Amino acid sequence: MTTPGSLTPLSPSASYFELFQVPVAVEESTLTRRFREMSRQYHPDRFANADDETQTTALDATALLNDAYRTLRDPFSRAEYLLRRESGVSLNDLQKTAKPPQELFAQVLELQEALMEYQEARLDDETETMDRLRPMLREGRTEFAGAYDELAERLQSLFAGYDAEADRAGVLRGIAEVVGTRGYLRRVLTNLDGTLA
Repeated sequence: MTTPGSLTPLSPSASYFELFQVPVAVEESTLTRRFREMSRQYHPDRFANADDETQTTALDATALLNDAYRTLRDPFSRAEYLLRRESGVSLNDLQKTAKPPQELFAQVLELQEALMEYQEARLDDETETMDRLRPMLREGRTEFAGAYDELAERLQSLFAGYDAEADRAGVLRGIAEVVGTRGYLRRVLTNLDGTLA
C-alpha cells in the first residue's frame, strides 16, 4: 500500500506525449500498454486510505490519463491535439477552410447533385428515381469511406515525420490539411448516411 503523500502529481501542462513518454507516432498497442501501466499506478482505489491531498492527486491524474488516452488513441483527435498544442490551430479554424480533396472534387459535385435529387424524390415518394440513385450514392459512400481511411494512414506517416524532426512546420501544415480534409469527408459521409438510412 502506498503511503500518504508518496504520490507524485502529473503535470497538467505536460503534453500528452510527455505524459505517456511516447512519440507522436506511437503505435496503439504501446499507447494502450503505457495507459494501463500509469492507470494502475494512479488508480484512486490504491489511495482510498490516503490523505485528502493524495486522493485528489490520484483522481486528477486518472482524469488526465483518461483524457490523454482518448485523445491520442484516435489518429484524427491526436492530430487535432498536436495542431492546437504546437500551432494554436483549432478544429473550427480547420473546418472553415476545409476544401474537398482535389482528386474527389468532381465526384463531390456529382454526389451532391444526386443527394439533392434523391432527397427531393423521397419527399415526393418517387421510388423509381430513388432506386436509380441509391446504387450511385452507396458507391460514392464506399469511395469516400476509403478516402477517409487513407487519411488515417497518411497521418501516421506525418506523425513519424514530426518525430524525426524533419521540417516540422511543413509536417504540421500536412497534418492540418489532412484534418481539414477529414472534416470535409466526414460531412459528406454524414449526409450520405443520413440520406441512405
